[in-house]
Amino acid sequence: MKLKSWIAVAVVLCLALAAPYLSAGPLKQRLQRALELALSRPVRIQGETHFRILPTPALLADDVIIGEDPNFSLEPFAYVTVLEVQPSILGLIAGRLEASRIRLTEPSVNLMRGPRGWNVQSLAGGVLRPPELEVRNGRLNFKQGDAKSAFYLTNALVDISAPTAQGDVKIFVSAAPARTDRGAQGFGTFDLRGEVHASAGTEPELDFDVELQPSSIHAFNFFFGARSVDFAGKLSGKGKLKGPWTKARLEVGLQFEGLEPQSFLPFIGKSNRLVLAGSLDLPGQRLSLDTVGGEAVRVRMRARDFFQKPKGGLLLELRNVELSKLLDLGRQAGAKLTEGVHGKGSFHGVIGYSWPSKEEVPAQGMISFDNARLELPDQPSLEAPQALAIVDGTRWILSSTEIRVGESQSAAVMAEWNARNGALKVGIATQLLSVRGLKTGLGLMLRASNLPILSSAQSGSWQGNLRYERAEDSDPGAWSGRLSVSNSAVDLEGLPGPVEISTASIQFDPSRVAIRRMRAEWNSIELEGEGAYYPQSSRAAEINLTLSEASAADLVRILKSAQRPPSGLLEKMRFRRATMPDWLRSRNVSARVRIKSLQFASGVFQPLNLTCRWKGTNLEATIDASEFSIPNQPASAGVAGKFSSELWQPVADYRFTGIISNWPLEKGTASFSGTLNAGSLEEDWLDSLEGEGTVAFTEAPQEEARLHIKQGKFVLESSESKRKTVTPPYWSAILPSEP
Repeated sequence: MKLKSWIAVAVVLCLALAAPYLSAGPLKQRLQRALELALSRPVRIQGETHFRILPTPALLADDVIIGEDPNFSLEPFAYVTVLEVQPSILGLIAGRLEASRIRLTEPSVNLMRGPRGWNVQSLAGGVLRPPELEVRNGRLNFKQGDAKSAFYLTNALVDISAPTAQGDVKIFVSAAPARTDRGAQGFGTFDLRGEVHASAGTEPELDFDVELQPSSIHAFNFFFGARSVDFAGKLSGKGKLKGPWTKARLEVGLQFEGLEPQSFLPFIGKSNRLVLAGSLDLPGQRLSLDTVGGEAVRVRMRARDFFQKPKGGLLLELRNVELSKLLDLGRQAGAKLTEGVHGKGSFHGVIGYSWPSKEEVPAQGMISFDNARLELPDQPSLEAPQALAIVDGTRWILSSTEIRVGESQSAAVMAEWNARNGALKVGIATQLLSVRGLKTGLGLMLRASNLPILSSAQSGSWQGNLRYERAEDSDPGAWSGRLSVSNSAVDLEGLPGPVEISTASIQFDPSRVAIRRMRAEWNSIELEGEGAYYPQSSRAAEINLTLSEASAADLVRILKSAQRPPSGLLEKMRFRRATMPDWLRSRNVSARVRIKSLQFASGVFQPLNLTCRWKGTNLEATIDASEFSIPNQPASAGVAGKFSSELWQPVADYRFTGIISNWPLEKGTASFSGTLNAGSLEEDWLDSLEGEGTVAFTEAPQEEARLHIKQGKFVLESSESKRKTVTPPYWSAILPSEP
């Protein structure tokens, strides 16, 4: 007896091992017919069929296409890699091949909803009792008409029991949501476990437990289109779905894990919980959820068509939340915030998030701040008693708000900031801010030290209407607008000592800076005038100045800053060359200057009118008919011509070419026409004076003479070779009648 048992076992094992290699081709047509009766759809087996003995007897078919009910679509219902059929024992006894269980391995299934409901409902409409249905490692697609949704389920595991006599069906689904336009990345895996009660003539009743496995919040945001938002942490949830499938009650508890205490949710601790409740209309594809309890955070979610083209929105309401948490939200979302900034105060907000959307961050809303305070490292704080901000995607728009800087300064500010790239637009209306404040507080954050004139200012105050724009966080930005400057000391390159500006009005944009109604003082010289320069152009700066009183020594002080220093030992040995300063190399100025009184030697110009051009190392000035007065003389000499100097030389060189007319003598006057060169304009100017020209006298002898000047000595030479060396005072010299 034992031997027979061993033989039977051996035969069964041999059959089990050999079954997969035994073709079930003769049963292929019968198997195909049995599947069509079980699924109420045409079936085509394109591959081979095989037997299986263990663990349960079954027939296997490769490469199977399950057709669709023509009332829904012409595209097949499913493409199956391997289809497994477990036959009904009672059917086999009766001589029939009937499926009691069908397993689809690696199928691609098309689920769609038509006028008559879902196509899966017709699976139970055959002449035979529906079999158990299983799906392993499947992909579930969703269709609406001929259009296939970008939304699908991957790694699907589905178990659907055969209906009971009362019409109850047990269902288990485990799958990962994914989208064709987001790659294969989904936002996690959800499990659905429960029953459908479908008594004849009544609406199906749902009774399911729902669970979302821990999923990255980053993946969740990416799935719904917020690709630039990158929060740390994980999201999981559990819920209950119960009731008629057109209006089932849904309760969900969401758990946030791995969040920092200063995260965007106003809770404390490493784990935060949010409870939602609402309803689900499964045939109509509509979902409604609202928070249950909680005062600081309230959430409202609406979604529809989630099996075709998902549409929906999320409304987040925040109440009395600490400002510091909003800054943490910005940092977690990748916003470019200044390091070391801390916030105090509270805010209230309503943020709406919608999909689908063309925006990178499809969010809109409004945030109001109460007693907001930003503390900066080693800087005065910024305070806003009341402020209102609009959120539009990645843009944050601040309405006109009074911002207090430190204890005594304030400004009305409007701003628009892009959290994605740091682009910024700011409008400022100031009320007499300190120039020193440009390097602290609000000025530091906006890089306001780049404002024209003020960037070189050391003291004083300013006010105006300004606009600042930058394209990204690394962009230094550009200012435009109008401002007034008062009592400010400004350092200008190439000018020894600061210019003390009493008042000035400045209008500017990135291409032009215009200064109007300027009253200032330099080296005790009073200045008035206006000007313009062009920061991004090679065009010469334009200046129109009026000086009250000055001396030649004052002008020399300006020119000496452009003089090349004496050569040292290394320069003489040609081991090193003196470097020309950048300001001199780039100097390009066109100016009209009027000096009401200029002291020179023992005389004075009253006035001296100059038209100047200073480009690089070349300085030229046209003297327009100025008067030169000499002490104790009844009349003034007239001066007209051109003054020039080649700068960046070891020794100064000043040249005058023109006419000196009506020079007073003891008898009559003289006029000079020619060129004069001097190495100095100060007290020793005569020692280096050289030149030559023509002298004409109004008194006898009424003839012209040549004037030669060398190292301060004057030699007059007439046409008859009469020569006379004259010494100071030159204005009393006459040409003698005898040699």
